[in-house]
Amino acid sequence: MNFDRLKEDAGQTWRWLAEGWRAISGRAANALTYFSPARENRQEVDRRDLRWGVLAVDVSEHADHVLVELEVPGLDKEDIDVTVADGQLMVSGSKRYEAERKEGSLRITERAFGEFRRVIPLPGEVAGEGAQATYKRGVLKVKVPRASLPRARKIKVLSGS
Repeated sequence: MNFDRLKEDAGQTWRWLAEGWRAISGRAANALTYFSPARENRQEVDRRDLRWGVLAVDVSEHADHVLVELEVPGLDKEDIDVTVADGQLMVSGSKRYEAERKEGSLRITERAFGEFRRVIPLPGEVAGEGAQATYKRGVLKVKVPRASLPRARKIKVLSGS
């Protein structure tokens, strides 16, 4: 067995793996959503409590608007904040779920609390004014109008006085 060759192959494999990971994480950076536990005092959040996840999103371009559809199940529309600024759509919210049920002599309580934030770059020039958001069955749809660019116009040259 040639240990030098095996060592060289293992080193090459790790380089390929690292290169692949950088490519995947670079492409997926916009897909990651930051989740944190909902706390009264934000300074209490421990680094171990930080979580990342993926909220599926579709961005489609149309002649007069950009449509963003984002899956955010289990929320009420009042729990979602949407902002358009600097060519980006920012969606944040908080989830508070509590359920209690009895099974025989057991009382089962389930709770989920947390906050999320997602920033989605929008293609082209958009105008925050006139943007509309709807939420139904766990899907947030945001329609953002395209910015109206000044149209070219011909200017007649007059004689100076």
